[in-house]
Amino acid sequence: MFFSEFETLWREVSAGPLPPLDSPEFGAGGPLDAGLAARARLRKLEHFGGSVFPVSPLYVTSVCKERCTYCNYRAGSTDPDLKRVRLGDAQLEQEVRFLAEERGLRAVELVYASDPQITADDICRHVELTARILARHGRAVVGLSAEPCSADEYRRLRDAGLTFSVVWMETYDPQRYRELHPGKQTKTDFGWRLESYERMIEAGLEGIGYGVLSGLADWRRDWSMLVVHQRWLRKHYGRGPNILGIPRLRPAPGAPFDPGGCLPSDAVFRSLAAWHNALFPDVMPFVSTREEFETCLQLAAGGGCLFTFNCSTVPGGYTLDHRGAQFRTGDYDALRFAPRLRAAGLEPDWAWRAATCYTEGV
Repeated sequence: MFFSEFETLWREVSAGPLPPLDSPEFGAGGPLDAGLAARARLRKLEHFGGSVFPVSPLYVTSVCKERCTYCNYRAGSTDPDLKRVRLGDAQLEQEVRFLAEERGLRAVELVYASDPQITADDICRHVELTARILARHGRAVVGLSAEPCSADEYRRLRDAGLTFSVVWMETYDPQRYRELHPGKQTKTDFGWRLESYERMIEAGLEGIGYGVLSGLADWRRDWSMLVVHQRWLRKHYGRGPNILGIPRLRPAPGAPFDPGGCLPSDAVFRSLAAWHNALFPDVMPFVSTREEFETCLQLAAGGGCLFTFNCSTVPGGYTLDHRGAQFRTGDYDALRFAPRLRAAGLEPDWAWRAATCYTEGV
């Protein structure tokens, strides 16, 4: 178990981040960054040939028991515009059909706050419903972003049609993690979250996503630990996560957290993604509409990423006109923005035929 070795590995990273993150030239816009970007693009092109994989998040509930200090959905949020919403099955179907029929999406990520009324049985039903609708259009890729599950629950979700599951560590800094997640709820269990990737591997999930929320803690140590974690899982399990979450912190109107000096600059952020891409070209960054579209294109250089279109962080945000977002995003409509991907030398693979986490298409 990674958790049993974590303290030693964290102490090593805390003593000094992995190179080149320890260099003052990293993120300075000089030859080091240019070399990383070029190498990452080349390795991605060799592996994916410029294909990117469109996906849209679909928020199912904004009801949350957690008190994460950086999230607008936190229990006790002070955002006056936030309305707690939990979609029913008919509403969920309406949202999925919009993305599939009106926007051409074949990959949908179901996103859940830590809603105490949502069970594993509910999520299995939602996965089956989503997969059934998408399959009518030729291909069904269903993702999940929710609190970590047991290995048995992940197996049930896999059997229901789940293609990939993502769990962001938020930060690997254990002290910072405790400060950001007060109380005694599910998310306060650092070890349970840390070992979720091993449970996903044991359950046989095709796609497994890991990542940190850059801006919560020292990015040098967090990104160093991502690489350490990936290498450890590959050594002990023969595989690691094949999706990399690269969210960067955005202001949340109902949350008190101030990142201070932890938020990486645009240049540093791009170089972090390039560094990981160069080390692990088979791992697909999850490019988010938290970023400006030009930044998204830079992060997607060479292909081999999940590329977010039509992002609403509100349950019912596509068809039901609900308000109260988790955080602000760009609205990169699939029909309008796909041509800009092609102009940048990238090809949207709507059916995910080349994605490594979709094994039938490899």
